[in-house]
Amino acid sequence: MANKTEERINKALEYLNSINLDELKLGKNEVNEWLYINVQEYMTKNLSECRFESHKKYVDIQMMIHGIEAIETADIDKLELETDYSDENDVMFWKQKANQMRSVIVDGGYVILYPQNAHMPCVAVDKPVKVKKLVAKVRID
Repeated sequence: MANKTEERINKALEYLNSINLDELKLGKNEVNEWLYINVQEYMTKNLSECRFESHKKYVDIQMMIHGIEAIETADIDKLELETDYSDENDVMFWKQKANQMRSVIVDGGYVILYPQNAHMPCVAVDKPVKVKKLVAKVRID
C-alpha cells in the first residue's frame, strides 16, 4: 500500500497529465492544500554556475514544458553542506562533488526529487538555451 506522499505524487502526476501545461501562468500556481506549481522561463547555465539544493518539506516534480535541461543529482549523505537549512524557504545548499548522476529532461519529461536527493537544476546540455519548466511542489506530511 502506498504511503500518503506516494499517493500525492501519483495524484500530482495525474493532474499534470490532465491539463494543458502551456496554459499555466508563469510563477506560483496554487492547486490545493498540498500541491503548488512554479512555472519558470529562463536560460540554462554552465554547470559551474549552478548549485546543489535540497528540501525537507516538499518533493519536487521538475517537468520540462519546452526545451532541454540537465539536472545533476546526488544523495545528500555524500555531500558537504554549504549553507544551513532555511525553514522559511525550505532549502539548503550543498558543495559540488564528483559521483553525481545526470538526467536530461526534454518536453514532457520529468524527474521526481525527494528530500534525500540533492539536485542541481538549470544545467545546459550542450549550450545555454531558453526553457520553460514547471516545478510541482508536493508537501510531505
